[in-house]
Amino acid sequence: MSKHTEKLAGTPPGLPPFEPPLLSLNSISATIQASITEYEHAKTPEEKAIALQRIQFSSAKLSAATTPVQQQFMEINFRPNLNVAIRIALEMDLFSALPASGEPSTVADLAAATNSEPEFLHRIARTLSAFSVLRESSNPPSLPTYSHAPYSRFLTLPPAQAFTRHLFDDMLHAQANSAVGFYLKHGFKNPIDAQNSPFTFAHGEVDKGIFDILEENPRSMALFNSAMAIHATVGMREVAQAYPFDKLVPNKEGFVLVDVGGGKGQMLNEIRAAYPDLQGSLALEDMKVVLDGGVIVSSDVKLQPFDFFKEQQPIRGSNYLLKFILHDWPDASCHTILRNLAPALRSSPSSRLLICELILPDRNPSIGHVLRDMNMLVIGGKERSKAQWSRLLGEAGYRVVDWYGVDNAGCGIIEAVIDE
Repeated sequence: MSKHTEKLAGTPPGLPPFEPPLLSLNSISATIQASITEYEHAKTPEEKAIALQRIQFSSAKLSAATTPVQQQFMEINFRPNLNVAIRIALEMDLFSALPASGEPSTVADLAAATNSEPEFLHRIARTLSAFSVLRESSNPPSLPTYSHAPYSRFLTLPPAQAFTRHLFDDMLHAQANSAVGFYLKHGFKNPIDAQNSPFTFAHGEVDKGIFDILEENPRSMALFNSAMAIHATVGMREVAQAYPFDKLVPNKEGFVLVDVGGGKGQMLNEIRAAYPDLQGSLALEDMKVVLDGGVIVSSDVKLQPFDFFKEQQPIRGSNYLLKFILHDWPDASCHTILRNLAPALRSSPSSRLLICELILPDRNPSIGHVLRDMNMLVIGGKERSKAQWSRLLGEAGYRVVDWYGVDNAGCGIIEAVIDE
C-alpha cells in the first residue's frame, strides 16, 4: 500500500477518536425506555402511535450517536443502492417467490424460482436482509436461507409494488436528472411553476407539469394510478376515523361532503364505512377523463366533472375535502385552487374545508417526513408544516379551526373556514 493510499485509508486529519459520551448514550437510552413504558401502558391506538414515534425518533438518535462519521458517510452515499436492489427484486418477482408460510428458502431454490443466477440472487438478497427487507438465517453457516420479513410481505401487494416502481422509475429518475442542473439554471430556490419544475427539466420539456408528461406515456400514467391506490392501504382508514364527519351539516340540496379531486373515490368509501349513518349525500369530483376511467363508489354518489384550476365549485354550501391535492402544487397554484372553492364555502356559515395531507411538525420532523418533502420538490410541490399550512390558508382567505390526527403516522386533517 502506498503512503498516499495509507493516508486516505486512515482517520481524516482533525477528526478525533470516536468515543460517544456515556452520559449522552444513557440519556437517549433512558428516553427510549420511557417511551417503551408509555407504549406498554397506552390505552388508545393514538397513544400507541405517539409512543412508537418517540421510540423511532430516539432510536435514530442513538444509532447516529453510536455510528462513526466515516461509516455514516459511506452508508448515506451508497444508500440509494438499496432502492436499486429492491427495484431489481421486484422485476425478478423475488418477494412473491418467498413462501407465504414464512419458511426459509435456499439461494438455489429462490434462483430457480426467479430464473436468476444463484450468486446474483444472493447479492440482492443479502443487501435486502441487511436492511431488514428480508430475513436471513444461516443454519448451517455455509448455507444462507431467506424468508419473509414484514416489509417483504408488504411488497407482495400490487399497490406497494406499483408505488415502488413509480418512485424509482419516474420520481427518482427525475431527481437524478434534474439535480443540480435545474437549480444552477433557475437558482437555488423553491420551484414556483409546476409546469416548469425539476421533473419538467429532467424530461427535456418546457411548460409541462408532471401530469402532462405522464399522460404522454401510458405505462407511466398507469403506474402512477396504480401507485396512488397505496393510500387505500396506508393510513386512509385511520384518517377517515380521525375526523368527526358526522358533525358536518348538509347543504340545501342535501350534499354533506364533496371529495374534490377524489380520483376513484377510495376516501369516500372509507368515510362511509367509518360513518355508516352519515346524514346527507356524497359527491365525487375530478377531471372528466378520471371519472370516465371508472370509479369504485356506489351509484348514489354524485359524479361531478370539475377542474379545480379553471372552474368555481359548482356545488354550493356543502363541505369540501381536498385529499393529497395541495402537496402536489406550489403556493401560487394552491391559492388558485382555494380561491375557486371560496364562493361555495361563503354560501353557508356551516361549510367546512377539510384538507387531508401530511402535516409536518414545525420543528424536528421525522426522516420519513423530510424525505417525502424532497420527493414533492421535484414536481414543484411541497409537504408543509403546521406553520406553513396556517400561512398558506391565511393568504387564500381561510382560517384554521382545528387539526385532527396530526400526531398519528401518515397524515392528518385540517379543518378550515372562510376568514370573514
